[in-house]
Amino acid sequence: MPKALWPDVQMTHVSFQLMVGSGAALVLIALWYWLGARRGRLPRPLLWALVASGPLAFLALETGWAVTEVGRQPWIIYGAQRTADAVTPAQGLPVYFAGFVVLYALLGATVVWLLRHVEHGLKVVKAA
Repeated sequence: MPKALWPDVQMTHVSFQLMVGSGAALVLIALWYWLGARRGRLPRPLLWALVASGPLAFLALETGWAVTEVGRQPWIIYGAQRTADAVTPAQGLPVYFAGFVVLYALLGATVVWLLRHVEHGLKVVKAA
């Protein structure tokens, strides 16, 4: 196969490592939370880890997407259809995109509101 048809191996590899590392960190944070909740105490470093888990989840999602999409380039169907031939000619996509941006902004605001008003009954303790 000509080198021009090879996917970007370096980007795929780095994206895969970031995806797996982020996922593993999220699992560890979830276990740490579970242990703290069982004890009825959430240490302050855990709360900061929970705050960091939001962007970390986004990083895992986006790098997973990069692994999938960059790793298969330049093919949609290997040997049959190239990605350049699969671009949609649909009109009006910016309207749908704006709608989804508004929807997710509302969902995000709802989550922030809920988190600020929930009573969970767990004690926050300072790390020793």
